[in-house]
Amino acid sequence: MIGDLMGVMTRKAGENFIITSDRIAGELPSNSAPKKRIVEAYEVWTGDGWSAITTDAKTFAALDVADDYVRANFGLVMGQMAKR
Repeated sequence: MIGDLMGVMTRKAGENFIITSDRIAGELPSNSAPKKRIVEAYEVWTGDGWSAITTDAKTFAALDVADDYVRANFGLVMGQMAKR
């Protein structure tokens, strides 16, 4: 599903950067952009899988490092996303 392939982003979280899904935990995937700003927590990447608990997120010191991690581990990150 195309929506599953578009669902990963890196973002600032405090002093660090994390990898998040573009969907809210428990919500069904959608191919369309949200109609309003999402204020609820996104799912976060833990290094082993996805979690709705933000503090479980794998953290990175810089945005480039987080982006490089996603590129290097694309199959794992996206493979876990498809299983959700």
